[in-house]
Amino acid sequence: MDFIKSSQSILDEKRDLYFDSILKHNDSQDTQDTSTDTSTTPSLPSNPLHYGSELSQSIDFFGKLKFKFVEQQTKENFLKSILSSQPPLITPEDNSTLEDSNKNDKLSLKQAKQEADDKTIKLNQLVDFVDNQHSLYTQDISTTTTLLNDIQQIQLELAKLRATHPPEQRLTPSVAQEILDDQIIEMQNLSDIKQNQSIERSNLTQQIKSLSTQDERLQSDLSAAKRMGIDAKRAKEHVQDGIEDLNSWLDTATKVYSSLIGILDVHTPEPATLQIDYDARKNLDGKFNPETHPKCTLKLHFNPQSRRFISAQLINPPPSINLDDVIQAAELHASPPRLIQHLLHRLRTQ
Repeated sequence: MDFIKSSQSILDEKRDLYFDSILKHNDSQDTQDTSTDTSTTPSLPSNPLHYGSELSQSIDFFGKLKFKFVEQQTKENFLKSILSSQPPLITPEDNSTLEDSNKNDKLSLKQAKQEADDKTIKLNQLVDFVDNQHSLYTQDISTTTTLLNDIQQIQLELAKLRATHPPEQRLTPSVAQEILDDQIIEMQNLSDIKQNQSIERSNLTQQIKSLSTQDERLQSDLSAAKRMGIDAKRAKEHVQDGIEDLNSWLDTATKVYSSLIGILDVHTPEPATLQIDYDARKNLDGKFNPETHPKCTLKLHFNPQSRRFISAQLINPPPSINLDDVIQAAELHASPPRLIQHLLHRLRTQ
């Protein structure tokens, strides 16, 4: 319960921080766009990486919450199956079938998670690659523009030189022609480079539009996931209240049942072993005093795989009680409830 409360406080804090950031973003958009229509709603941050930490915390929290719920449910079913006088309804074959189904479901879930993680990594890599390529192409375009401006300035200077200098002071036609040919070739190369860069820029623009479309779809998926989280939170609060009431009732019923039949303690000293301590007095009058009142212990051993009863051991019984024949019959028929019934009957009628 402390874990759930602490996790709930962390989620509330993260939620408040998220809404504060949205309000700050909306305020900044309002101040920048004062000349636009007042009915236009500012858009939220479009980068899905901003929500990565919150989503990972939510996934971790719900995983732990699911584990706690399954653990409490398993404990309750286990105690009911042990304390019930009816044989278990689930056979070992059912357990084997359920175990195989559980393994297959876990493998499918693991593969799905791995595929989702791989797609997320690829998307992040593609975003970084497109951003780097866009920066490079922007630099290339700026360099090309600068070169074109320089060429135009050179052409203007050449025209001024031709206008100011007489023909006899100019270069020879052959040398000038060679220089001009070299400049024409260079300009053609620069023009080709510019054309290629324009094509690449168009392709990048299409890729960016495609990524923007995917980002908008992810935004809608994120909104749906948030709504599902809110619904799950409400359902969790409702289920949590029911579990607390059920646990309280189970604890009270266990204490009353133990006091009625003289059970002092129930624990598992080792796996697949259940140890029950009984008040060995004939009459259960007054509170049990461990220093003066007799006590006996019944150990029940079960098969770790099938959970079936295997053997029993009675420790420190009263001298007038001998349950060897009852223990042998219980081991033969795998029926611990009948053994417990005989033990209680002989303790109270000794």
